[in-house]
Amino acid sequence: MWTHRDRILALVNHEEPDRIGISYSAAPEVNKALKEFLRIQTDEDLLEYLGVDLRYVSPRIKYKASDIHYADPTVEVTSDGILKDIWGVGFVEKKTQVGTYIQLTYHPLQSIDSIEDLESYPWPTADLWDYSDIPHQMERLKDYPVFIHSRGFFEISWFMRGMDNFLVDLSLNPALACRLMDKVKNYLIARLVKGLEAGKGRIDFVELNDDVGGQNGLLISPAMWRDYIKPRMKEMIDVAHSYGARIMYHSCGSVRAIIPDLIEIGVEILNPVQPRAAGMDPKGLKRDFGDKLTFYGTIDEQETLPYGKPEDVKVEVLERIRYMAPGGGFIISPCHSIQPDTPLENIMALYSTALEYGIYKK
Repeated sequence: MWTHRDRILALVNHEEPDRIGISYSAAPEVNKALKEFLRIQTDEDLLEYLGVDLRYVSPRIKYKASDIHYADPTVEVTSDGILKDIWGVGFVEKKTQVGTYIQLTYHPLQSIDSIEDLESYPWPTADLWDYSDIPHQMERLKDYPVFIHSRGFFEISWFMRGMDNFLVDLSLNPALACRLMDKVKNYLIARLVKGLEAGKGRIDFVELNDDVGGQNGLLISPAMWRDYIKPRMKEMIDVAHSYGARIMYHSCGSVRAIIPDLIEIGVEILNPVQPRAAGMDPKGLKRDFGDKLTFYGTIDEQETLPYGKPEDVKVEVLERIRYMAPGGGFIISPCHSIQPDTPLENIMALYSTALEYGIYKK
């Protein structure tokens, strides 16, 4: 009998266990709607029903000013309603007809002009977090592969500086851009080390989340990525590997141009494989890199899931299983968090098809 952990570890080793891996990510509105639809009480019950294999552990923030946040906790709410995270980056909550979203509105370093300005900024530290509960979280997840999450220094840096300013810095003032990235990276590594140490060697994966891709290509040139991002990313990967954890790298969009580099610096899992982005056709990626990477995602969240019919979703899932499953190295999931305008029938079609047809026949 395969445990969830045994299954995922076998897949990442490019072996064929009992079935493909399955994962899930969705907006809170979707979780609520699915639980009501299925008459399920808890998020954990929902994950079990859908056959989801991976579980997440995390330190606890010691202080937060609001439960509303983007990727890092909100530690300040200004008088005009701006939510500021641990970096001083500002967001506002936006409500639409179908759901609630967080919109970036304030870049705290947008007006700096020197490295000295960076040195005097009040940087967060890893001591903002309490890591003591991680062992207890893991105790409840003995049969599951466990991952811990880290944001990425590229995204946080441009959030702090503003995208236009940061891209200009990379071109015209790389010393400033690099010092900013190093400030962020140093915090991320310190937090990651504390989390991995709390896991006492049992954390299987580090999810390194740093979007560098757009719909048609990288946000910066491959050469610039190799000069400035790659060595810093390798430093973070080396830390994770030193604790026995493998790397699950997340970037939305088109990252085909740097996949050989990602493999070179130690990425084992690539997520989310956005199939409509340039160069990200899952069949081609499996053909060219399937012996070295595990692909995690691949189900289209731009067209098929929100706008297709259940039959369309089933066809896509079957196609992915046909091409991606052989030889292991495949965890199926949507290529983005499922959004509130996605029909529940389509979500159910994805997971029921994956469970029924994603079987390795011996």
